[in-house]
Amino acid sequence: MSVPASDFDSGWKETVEVFLPSLVDLFLPTIAVKIDWNRGFEFLDSELRSLFPRRGTRRRRVDKLVRVFFKDGRSQWIYLHIEIQSQSSKDTAMRMFQYFCRIYDQYGEPILSLAILADPDPHHRPGDLDLRIAGSGCLFQYHTCKLTDFTDEFLQSSPNAVAKVVLAHRIAQRTVNDPSARLQAKVQWFRELIRQGFKRGQIKKLFRALEAMNPLPEELDVEFKERLRQCDPHKTMPIITSLERLARKEALAEGRSEGLSQGLYKGQLLTLRDAIRDLLEERFGHTQPDIGERLEQEMDPVVLKAWLRKTAAIESLEAFRKLLELRA
Repeated sequence: MSVPASDFDSGWKETVEVFLPSLVDLFLPTIAVKIDWNRGFEFLDSELRSLFPRRGTRRRRVDKLVRVFFKDGRSQWIYLHIEIQSQSSKDTAMRMFQYFCRIYDQYGEPILSLAILADPDPHHRPGDLDLRIAGSGCLFQYHTCKLTDFTDEFLQSSPNAVAKVVLAHRIAQRTVNDPSARLQAKVQWFRELIRQGFKRGQIKKLFRALEAMNPLPEELDVEFKERLRQCDPHKTMPIITSLERLARKEALAEGRSEGLSQGLYKGQLLTLRDAIRDLLEERFGHTQPDIGERLEQEMDPVVLKAWLRKTAAIESLEAFRKLLELRA
């Protein structure tokens, strides 16, 4: 049984976009404390694409350009360039220098460059680029962070969300030829997130990275879904992209055999219940098992839509519970 190819690019791209403060805190802790995250930040994807138009074959890296504010009162923007590689490369220093030159030429502002080295070779450590000769030239220096430097123990115990993405990346590298081991590792990864108290919304976002990096053959994906149901149905149903994807496949399959409207109906119920759970957790930090059970029992999408609208303004979980009781 072969293992589908990992998509590291999309997993890391979404991680950078969703968990940027946590990412900088994990990889550049001495810099993270200097950034004023309360003033916001902006991704400059279009600007980066104009400076480095993509040509030819698919690149095995993710490039992001962000502008942030520091806390020391400086009014100018700081440009943070992050490059994530999943394969070792001999031209890392030169490429980072080229990015630095083009970005500085475009904006004329200080640039903080970071190369996150995600390849599995612990000995691959690109250094500075020395372009000095006969008293002329320059020495280009940039930050690097090697994922292999993090121990499993640190990543497993860390409350930092991006540490869990590094673990997902590591699982993919270690199980590239062993789908059964990948299945076991994914279930354990999920159980640890539940045990450490990550919120449901965070787990959903982290799981998108896990799924992109660690796809399973379809028959094992079905088993994965069942194993997660056994962990804690009140916290896992439906919580992650693999469950959502499989549920939609099932709904479509039922739509073909029982009528398309039936498949769409089940998909609608799934989406509405999920939206209510997300909003309750966003507002109150958690839900209760009895509320989750009641949502699963409700089969009328009109009622679920009404509950979803009221969830945005309801004052407490207890008030929401009373709302559910009115329907019982």
